[in-house]
Amino acid sequence: MPVGGRVKNVSVKQASSSNRHRQDIFGPHDGLCIALYCMIVSPNLDRRPCDSVSIVVSLDAAHSMIALPVEAPVFHVGGNPGVTGTDSAPRGRPVHEEWGYAERAWYLEKRQGFTGVLRALLWPTEGVVEVGFHESIWAERTQKPPVEAFRFQISEVGYRSLRSYLRATIASEEPVGVVGNSRFCIARSSYHLFHHCHHYTAKGLREAGLPISMRVALTRNGFAKQLRRIMPV
Repeated sequence: MPVGGRVKNVSVKQASSSNRHRQDIFGPHDGLCIALYCMIVSPNLDRRPCDSVSIVVSLDAAHSMIALPVEAPVFHVGGNPGVTGTDSAPRGRPVHEEWGYAERAWYLEKRQGFTGVLRALLWPTEGVVEVGFHESIWAERTQKPPVEAFRFQISEVGYRSLRSYLRATIASEEPVGVVGNSRFCIARSSYHLFHHCHHYTAKGLREAGLPISMRVALTRNGFAKQLRRIMPV
């Protein structure tokens, strides 16, 4: 049912899924990623009447994100309007709700470099979950090639399971950072070698019913190969 297409210069692939498969993911050599939080439905991000929902996974050289349809009602975090509300999104235009995960020190505090890589890889550190509302998906905005985008049609049950997983990754609803149209909240799980942005995204896809192995998603290339593999011929 899905058809392959292109998003600007980004290759977009589509697939259908329904059954859930389970298994286990990274490293800041892949990059430290960003993350997202909220609830949402927009008629604009291809919600199909035949019981399937369109989601998009974006990968660049160091980061992965999941884009969902913007859904109503939209909830505010910690009583702060705009944390997960549409007031931070461009008005009058279709928007995407994107979720991701990152190390707080690297992404928000900019404690990067070689020592930052060692810290993020070797010691569990505080993670943040991001939710952002944008006119375009991450694959169209990032400046770090190679860039790929994968579109999947998932069941309504898988979609609700994915949303439940994403909401459950938030430890505190009080935002600790704002970057553009994205708000960041403390994550329940620490950031480390075996729990990073690709791990976060892969777990979400498994919850949605896609046959993703988190162990193979340890690196960006391993994760991308899995996503290509589950595409129909």
